[in-house]
Amino acid sequence: MENAIQHTQGTALKGRRFEDIDVQNGWLAHWEERWAAPRIHGRKKRQVLEMFREEQPYLRPLPLEAFRYFKQETRTVDDAGLIQVAGSYYAAIPAPLGSRVQVRIYAGEIEILDPSGAVLRRHARTARKGRFVFEEGDRIFNPSRQTARLLEKAARIGPKTEELGRMLFATRGRPGHKALYGLTNLPRTFRCEDIEAVSARFLEAQCFSFRALRKALERRAAAAADPKPLLAQDGPEIRTMNEYQRFWDVHGQSQPLETGCASET
Repeated sequence: MENAIQHTQGTALKGRRFEDIDVQNGWLAHWEERWAAPRIHGRKKRQVLEMFREEQPYLRPLPLEAFRYFKQETRTVDDAGLIQVAGSYYAAIPAPLGSRVQVRIYAGEIEILDPSGAVLRRHARTARKGRFVFEEGDRIFNPSRQTARLLEKAARIGPKTEELGRMLFATRGRPGHKALYGLTNLPRTFRCEDIEAVSARFLEAQCFSFRALRKALERRAAAAADPKPLLAQDGPEIRTMNEYQRFWDVHGQSQPLETGCASET
């Protein structure tokens, strides 16, 4: 193909100028029909058009899209049936849990392949880290040893926190382990009493979101660190209303209030 382009540029187009692309294409069609196609190839000693007609039945149309580049890596399917790519999680089922799979990472898509090279799953890539890409049927709800360990840690915080953890697993399945990890690590930053109180509120509201739970705890901690001053009506440094009233009765009516500058005399 490169030789053909070089031959065209050096023979048909060399030294010529055209008014527009349509005039140039017309000239090239004429040159191809009258000179390039019927000529005798220098090395093959055969007519170019004759050799093309032999190859023509085997030619296929050019692809409509450019060649797609990809990076291929190996991943292990975790106990939630997911693999991790660039900080996001993608369903690999029907690949067995704990198995190794090949992953082809394209610009906007990933392919998960089994050891034989067959494509198991295709997913559109997500632009944000931490996202989960799977269908509802990909969720695994049977508890694992990891699930039991995380719920035991949640129980040590308090019964409401444990109940919230169980609801997180009931609604998200094993892909919700990440939220359970976050829930059980909250005592590193917040008091267990606050976690229990906020967990009770979330259970009552049927809100099972770890991100919302952490935001609520942050607001609660900020309010405790910088409480708003309370307005008091009485105290050792505050005079009574009766004293203010007596002062007004004595001085407020005997002398007019000055609202401007005194005039010069």
